Amino acid sequence: MNCKILIYVVLAFTFMVTSCGKGRSSTGSLTDGLEDNSDEYLNSGVNAIEQAKPEIMVLPSDEVLQKFGAARQTPDGVARDYQKYLLADKNNKVIVSSIQEQFVANNYPLNDLEQTLKQIATQSATDEADNLAKDAKTLLMETATPDIVVEVDYHTNFDRKTYNSTLNYVISFIDPYTNKVFATKSAENVDGESLTNAFKTSLSANMDGINSDLRKYYSEILTKGREISLRITVENGSNVNLQDESIEGDTYADWIEDYLAIHAVKGSFKLKINTRNELSFTARIPTLNADGTQYSGFQWGRELAKAMRKQLGVKIRNQTQGLGNILLVITGL
Repeated sequence: MNCKILIYVVLAFTFMVTSCGKGRSSTGSLTDGLEDNSDEYLNSGVNAIEQAKPEIMVLPSDEVLQKFGAARQTPDGVARDYQKYLLADKNNKVIVSSIQEQFVANNYPLNDLEQTLKQIATQSATDEADNLAKDAKTLLMETATPDIVVEVDYHTNFDRKTYNSTLNYVISFIDPYTNKVFATKSAENVDGESLTNAFKTSLSANMDGINSDLRKYYSEILTKGREISLRITVENGSNVNLQDESIEGDTYADWIEDYLAIHAVKGSFKLKINTRNELSFTARIPTLNADGTQYSGFQWGRELAKAMRKQLGVKIRNQTQGLGNILLVITGL
């Protein structure tokens, strides 16, 4: 009997160990039933439709910032402090969030204002090219790289007779590459239990029209390309100017125009300034790479600078600031 009991104990123990081992294997674990398709994904093309969706960023207007002491005029332009705006009144974060929620509900990718500000603070973003301080809006645009900025200007009216408050607002839709306003929506005397509720109610009613405007504008960008500005300048004291003959045989200015004729979408560019020390253009560049991923103004400017170094032998520095303002500085040969 003792031998039989011992045998049963050994067999039971062996079964338990085997069962525990199976529990730690891929079968019966959290990964049970999952498939690893990473190789297929990495070797496949990118979904251009997904990559091309316009990303939204909601910002208060300069007028709203000024109301909360978060914007002031300086000799260099408007100095903005978005963090101060968010902290100035507990309702400000809620208002921005309520507007963002309407776009998220309509499946727009979102660049959150507060999270982007935290990201900037964490990485201590600076101008790598020339160490010049950038204004808050430029930093936001370069960090978040939104496709469309939704800028909100609003104020409330208080009726002393009825003790009711109503909301007036204007929302401007801005191309952050050019700072051009391409659409606006406005409403007056919007009722609501709160400012947040008034925004939600009114925006929800207007989203069909907003969706139509955004689709129309962004479809045009995808088709015709993104508009950017390009400045090429010569540094003081440089031993070259843009009207000199290059090693290619043409003047530097002519070579640059020929490059734009090939690399701008359908050769769409306009010459703005043409002097010995500066060339300035507006041009349309592709929005997407061949594989469907986003193509930036910085990438386009970097490729131009690379071509000038390789083919013309010039020394050139990239001092681009902002999404669509490309600045290349020739320092010499």
